Amino acid sequence: MILLMELLSDYDRAFAGITQAGTPLITVVDNFRVFKGASVRSVTPLYTVSGNKLFKGLSVSGMPLARFSGDLIFQGNQVSGVPIARMKKTFSLKGISTSGTPIVTVPSGNIATLFAATYHALRG
Repeated sequence: MILLMELLSDYDRAFAGITQAGTPLITVVDNFRVFKGASVRSVTPLYTVSGNKLFKGLSVSGMPLARFSGDLIFQGNQVSGVPIARMKKTFSLKGISTSGTPIVTVPSGNIATLFAATYHALRG
């Protein structure tokens, strides 16, 4: 049985590496709640995206796990220095690199999904 909430929610999936199909690494619901794999029925999400910050669980305040500025992702509350990853249109790359093997791929190109998936693949 499908719940009405599931029909009205917007799901976006991220895949490990260059893959664009199969079992997702994470699923982002309504552009802010992040769940592991394809399961979105767990009680609490792994992460919550709030603006350009990523928080653990349901939290949306305090010290973030990661933050993005432009196309760069930084650990914690930093927005300068050496980034942990760089986001490109539908995929992300480790460190400051502008080419190489993608860490994660988001077919839709959704920035919140790409941000959360990159952090989860590197630090989660």
